[in-house]
Amino acid sequence: MKIGKIINYHRKKQQMTQEQLCDGICSISHLSKIENNSKEVNIATLNLLCLKLGISVEDEKNKVNDIQIKLQIFYDAIERLHHKKAETLYTELSQYKEFVQYTELLYLYELYMLRYILFLNKVDLAEQVIEKIEQNTRMFSEFELFVWNVINAIFNHKRSNFLKSLDLLDGVKDLRKKYRDEVTEYYYLKSLMHCRLGQSTLAIYFGNKALEVFKQRNNIIRTLDVKTILSIHLTEMGEYERAEDILKEILDDAELINNTALIEMAWHNLGFLYGTQNKSEKALESYYKSLELIEKYTEGYYLTLSNIAIHLLKLQKSEEVVEILEHELALFEDTTKIEYIKLQVLYFEAKKDEEALIHYLMEEGIPLMEKYDNWMKVYEYSERIAEYYQQQGDSHLANKYLQISLQQMKKTHSTGVNGSKIHN
Repeated sequence: MKIGKIINYHRKKQQMTQEQLCDGICSISHLSKIENNSKEVNIATLNLLCLKLGISVEDEKNKVNDIQIKLQIFYDAIERLHHKKAETLYTELSQYKEFVQYTELLYLYELYMLRYILFLNKVDLAEQVIEKIEQNTRMFSEFELFVWNVINAIFNHKRSNFLKSLDLLDGVKDLRKKYRDEVTEYYYLKSLMHCRLGQSTLAIYFGNKALEVFKQRNNIIRTLDVKTILSIHLTEMGEYERAEDILKEILDDAELINNTALIEMAWHNLGFLYGTQNKSEKALESYYKSLELIEKYTEGYYLTLSNIAIHLLKLQKSEEVVEILEHELALFEDTTKIEYIKLQVLYFEAKKDEEALIHYLMEEGIPLMEKYDNWMKVYEYSERIAEYYQQQGDSHLANKYLQISLQQMKKTHSTGVNGSKIHN
């Protein structure tokens, strides 16, 4: 602990000048050097300064140690998705905001507070904090640089920059083992990024490593999150029986701990599993159970609703889809949202109005999906338009949209798995 900085903190807090504090103890220049930690202070001088400030070296050391312990418990609570505990510790640690500026914990404190901001999904605020912290990275310790990269990877994931996230994680891979007790989410994040990129083999490889870590730490919720990733990619690889077993395990464990979010997600992913096997009746049964549990009018709600519409269409239940979607579409205030576009496309399909669908894709669908950088949908929509005009005998428009689809195909390697759900 750099006691000089602590003395400086208490002097300023008590609104004392250097002259007032050092009077009868040492010179002003001597005190200045002590406060800047540029001079070793002898015990007698230190005790006199502390006595005048009404503090003790031992108490200050204990205070710094207590903050350091609380910071680690705070990070652990975030990794465990323990919202109440993390919130309580955030409130407690916030009281030390000024004090830590004078300790070696300054950068670690700022990094862990940044992790909490991302935990609350306040991404825009996190970006502002990152810009401020970035100015001091040259002063970071090895551990702080490790944490900085991990947190930056989480931020970039929330901005959908999955390749950047992987680069950040790979940049500190040699430090993972050294700091595995302090930061346990490294392998999980690696698995999550590969999952987002649709790289099943790597998602499963790092998922199994993350599973081992979380089981050792008895991190129940994160264990179930990893199992979710594994089930999704086992489904993608055609290992349906193993995927189903894992999803049923997740359901049992999530019900045991009464975690509605995980129960809902497991039902949705069971629907995805059955749908992949063209078992539309079983898929719908699972999706409806998911829909009962999820908060309405959220991104997840519309994903489940879209999948329900898709399977109803497969079962030739177009009228039912029209009835459902007419109601849902009428509730949207912003018709430029991705969710609205996807539902509107399904609505035209249910109405069997191909001409209206193609016109909508050309005028609204593709331009808006380009705006959102959703290249998979741009590819899908342009290919559909090309096929339509090919059937109509309009080679000019068919070739135009075929070229667009081919251009987008190059960008769709990093779109991940469609139709399933994982935690952010």
